[in-house]
Amino acid sequence: MVWVERIAINIKMNKIKDPLQILQVWFSSSFPIGSYAYSHGVEALIDKKKINNKDDVKEYLKALLFYGTLRNDYIFMKSIYKGEEINELILASASSKERKIEIIDMGNSFRKIMKDSWELSLPENTSFIYCLAKAGLHFDIKFDDLIKFYLQSFISNLINTCVKHIPMSQKDGQTLNFIFINQIQEFLTHSDKLTLNDIGTTFFIGDIYAIKHENLNSRIYLT
Repeated sequence: MVWVERIAINIKMNKIKDPLQILQVWFSSSFPIGSYAYSHGVEALIDKKKINNKDDVKEYLKALLFYGTLRNDYIFMKSIYKGEEINELILASASSKERKIEIIDMGNSFRKIMKDSWELSLPENTSFIYCLAKAGLHFDIKFDDLIKFYLQSFISNLINTCVKHIPMSQKDGQTLNFIFINQIQEFLTHSDKLTLNDIGTTFFIGDIYAIKHENLNSRIYLT
């Protein structure tokens, strides 16, 4: 009766007309890719007192968005939507061993859910951004919608890390989430012409502390 179950699943998938419903599921805190377990090096910055308050968090996240990882992720996702096969390039762009682990582990978790519950097969050991883009294409989700959800989710996850471990108030955390709705829109407005030739980062402190995280004496997060 497995074939009957698969037909039922396919019928359900075909009935999903609103891509925002899909994105709300993928980026929900209940979607088990384990993103809460990764701090992207923020834990090391907090541990070394480089990030101490809301203003520090805002400056860190702006740099990550406009000059660091998220800028590159925007370029990668847009390029995949245009038909580029660049998983190896994405993996090679990781600035530390732990960041490479982060993007592969989250990608594999997402891939497993897609195969088990969404009837979509994706290659093993591919990056999270690659898996997201391929799934987005499969379910006819517009690039503009997927990238907004991705950027906001990434930033919100790091804000939550800071709320818990600086510590910072919930009010400050929500204020930052609100601020970055506009920051993301500003970034997207000025990033349309970016291509794979623009891959790179000038946010060196973020990359350095992602490396330093590997040697923290006591740590909560995997990266």
